[in-house]
Amino acid sequence: MEGPRTSLLKKGWVKRKRENLTYHSRRDQRSVCTGGSRLDLAASKPLAASKPIVTNTRKENARLESHYGLPEEQRRLLAYGAVLALYRVESPRILHLKVPLDQLREGLESAWEIAGREDALNTLEWLLEEGHRARYDSLFLELKSGQPVQEEEHKVSGECFEAAKKVLSSKLGFTDEHFNGIQTIAAWDYDRVVNIARWSYALDYISEEELWSYIKRAAEQASRTYHSWSDYFIAFAFGRGIAYHGDIYDIVWKGKELLQSDPNSIWKEFEFKLK
Repeated sequence: MEGPRTSLLKKGWVKRKRENLTYHSRRDQRSVCTGGSRLDLAASKPLAASKPIVTNTRKENARLESHYGLPEEQRRLLAYGAVLALYRVESPRILHLKVPLDQLREGLESAWEIAGREDALNTLEWLLEEGHRARYDSLFLELKSGQPVQEEEHKVSGECFEAAKKVLSSKLGFTDEHFNGIQTIAAWDYDRVVNIARWSYALDYISEEELWSYIKRAAEQASRTYHSWSDYFIAFAFGRGIAYHGDIYDIVWKGKELLQSDPNSIWKEFEFKLK
């Protein structure tokens, strides 16, 4: 039987995964980077970031955290998946998920083609070893340098890059100095490793030992690549825009919560760099 690394190297599988991980059609690309209703990363409809919903979510997450609490060193690792966890209205501090398992199973199979153990292992290895950064880092650096987009297939990515820059500046106060320090969109891959591992563990596709092994690898790679949670979030937002053409506004509100508005956010609990 082939192991996950052997299967990962099959060119057909990798090509299919690359195409699938940006799975929306061109017809859907028109305005998704500035606000859309497209199904997102195996999630149900994203919730609007209204104050009552945010307040109630924080209270519910605090209740669950008191019941399903984890040791500090494990919470520390989960912090690297905080953006998508909060986007999906889940706590970034625990493994317990509020989403019904049948809905999670359906979403993973639909959006990621993960239907079992081998799929989960292959996807996690792909995100750690290549991910979207392997294909889009060069485009990101071109866009950051101000070079015009020539290829038709990259024009939406260029539009989403500009939208991300504008929103990150206006809503979070980031400047070109912050942007110029980012050399890779790898954070977009690492955050997804943490969440795919959580989801796969919840569905019994991987063991708890494998869960923490994958999450630790993502955290260690992120810690070596970036200097701060701000850098990590900026890279995540650019990666989401360029590679996935994802909604910028909803994600930026989660970044604002993690970096600025929530005094109890997991990113304020832990320093970015692993010891």
